Amino acid sequence: MIRLTGGQRRGMILSAPKGHQTRPATSRVREWIFDVLGPPSGIRVLDLFAGAGAVGLEALSRGAESVLFVENWKPALKCLQKNIEKARYSDRAEIMPIEAARAAAALKEEGRRFELCFCDPPYRYENLEKLLEESVLELIVPGGTLIVEHRGDSPLTPHGLLPDREESFGETLLSLWMDLNTS
Repeated sequence: MIRLTGGQRRGMILSAPKGHQTRPATSRVREWIFDVLGPPSGIRVLDLFAGAGAVGLEALSRGAESVLFVENWKPALKCLQKNIEKARYSDRAEIMPIEAARAAAALKEEGRRFELCFCDPPYRYENLEKLLEESVLELIVPGGTLIVEHRGDSPLTPHGLLPDREESFGETLLSLWMDLNTS
C-alpha cells in the first residue's frame, strides 16, 4: 500500500498497478527526498517514469506549483490519472503519455524547464546516462535539482558530474545533484 507521507494529502492511499512492471518510490525514499530538499513550495517538478505518480503527488501535497508526469505504460497511466483525480490536483498536474526519452526531447525542444526533476527508470532501462546528458540536464533551471533512483551497482556521472549526495535503500540508490549550473 502506498500512502502520501506529508503535506495536504498526508495519509492518502494511492492506487498502483499490479505486478512488478513499476516500482513505486517507497515512503522512506519520498521522505528522504523532501527531508533533504525541504518543502517544494512553488516549484515546477518533472516526474520522469512516473508510474502511479507517488513522487509527483508527494511534491504537490507538500506545496509544489505543478508537476508534469511522464509515463507510457497503460496500467500505470490509469492509476496515475485516478490518483491525480482522487487528490484533486488536476489543475496542477499534467500527464505526457509517451516514452521518457521522447518526452524529454520534446520538452527540450519546447524550452520547458523545471526546478526539480525526479527520474526513476526501470532497472533494465538502457542509456540512462545518455538520456540525462542529451535532454534531462537541459530541462532543469540553473540552480535546480536532479534526483535519479537507480540500481546501486550502476553509478551515474552524466557529463562527469558527481552527485552531491547519494543514499542507499537496499539495492536502490538515490543520486542527487543540487544547484546544477545548466544553460
